[in-house]
Amino acid sequence: MKSYNYPVTIKILYEKEAKEAPYVAYIPEFDVSSCGQSEEEAIKNVNQTLEITLEEVKRKGHMEEFLQEAGISQKKSIFSFPKIIIQPFSFYL
Repeated sequence: MKSYNYPVTIKILYEKEAKEAPYVAYIPEFDVSSCGQSEEEAIKNVNQTLEITLEEVKRKGHMEEFLQEAGISQKKSIFSFPKIIIQPFSFYL
């Protein structure tokens, strides 16, 4: 089994109304999220959620489709990852 490193974006949101687990971690590339009592716990939980999701997708035989939806191309064991650009966005309120 070959291992791949893929940079993911983890967005952290704070939901003050959620007293038990106010921190929400979201990985938009794979559309998975989880929560926790701290940022660190939310990040740990969302990573576990992604691992479980990938295991289930692989078990069902849908990995290629799942990766394509995330913008990842897998051809001849060579991965092509989407280009990510982070830039400021100005708007007025």
